[in-house]
Amino acid sequence: MLRAAFAVIALVFSTLVAAQNYPSRPIRLIVPFPPGGTNELLSRIISQRLQEKWGQPVITENRPGAGGNIGADAVAKSAPDGYTLLFGTNTLTMNPFLVKQMPFDVQKDLAPIAMIATTPFIVVVNNDLPVRSVPELIAYAKANPGKLSFGSPGTGTPHHLGTELFKTMTGVNMVHIPYKGSAQALTDVMTGQLHLMWVTINVGMPLARTGKVRAIALGEPQRSATHKDLPTIAETLPGYEVTAWYGVFAPAGTPAAIIDQLSAELIRVFQLPEVKERLAPLGVEITTRDAAELRDIVASDLAKWRKVAAEAGLKPE
Repeated sequence: MLRAAFAVIALVFSTLVAAQNYPSRPIRLIVPFPPGGTNELLSRIISQRLQEKWGQPVITENRPGAGGNIGADAVAKSAPDGYTLLFGTNTLTMNPFLVKQMPFDVQKDLAPIAMIATTPFIVVVNNDLPVRSVPELIAYAKANPGKLSFGSPGTGTPHHLGTELFKTMTGVNMVHIPYKGSAQALTDVMTGQLHLMWVTINVGMPLARTGKVRAIALGEPQRSATHKDLPTIAETLPGYEVTAWYGVFAPAGTPAAIIDQLSAELIRVFQLPEVKERLAPLGVEITTRDAAELRDIVASDLAKWRKVAAEAGLKPE
């Protein structure tokens, strides 16, 4: 009995020492998506700023596949010592309802550290589609059931489930065409192979400004300060909201002292004026939340997307 007590004390002591000396070697930041876009931009900011702060290399490692599950699972199964971290998005709260055998449990196997940013979604349509607003899109889709196609960078992405939420709230029937990324799907919207797509504002608005697609609505509850003329979907469908969020996670069991240290540093980095100035023109909104707040967001999102998947009749594959 006494020996067991000493073992526990020794474990607690060694954990505290490790946390006090953290970080003492390179950190890996796993990005579970291919290089490019907002994921890469934000993860590079994290690796650069943490390395500057601590003097230890922070290595960004892309490990894509299975809608983000391959990289996330690698982190979930890593040692809980703070040296392997996950750059996560809200696909973590969507995949459980679309993947039959999830290799990990986001609430049990991953420890939230901090949310850092969000990116609003906009709806873009092919220029030849005779709709210029959400009411016109709903009317057209109802008059042409099953004839409109929408793209996404993959089943279970926010682009996909954001559109499914729109479908359940309006009762329209549109056909989902999944791609391996946003680029080809957007190309097909521009050429007319696809009719429309939900896409992040930083990707869609440059195309809309140059007339390659038409932007008709924003997925956030309030209009954007930088795009005030773009109405929200919620102005037609009260309660509608879909936003891409970005956060950092560690394996479950990572010492609280390390989680707290990482959380405080990430929040500090994304409140820096130079970081805000860099991201604002791209439509990336700084939305810092600590570990407890991110845990609550994960729980809320899981409930939301469980309901959307059930109402849309989506089956795990």
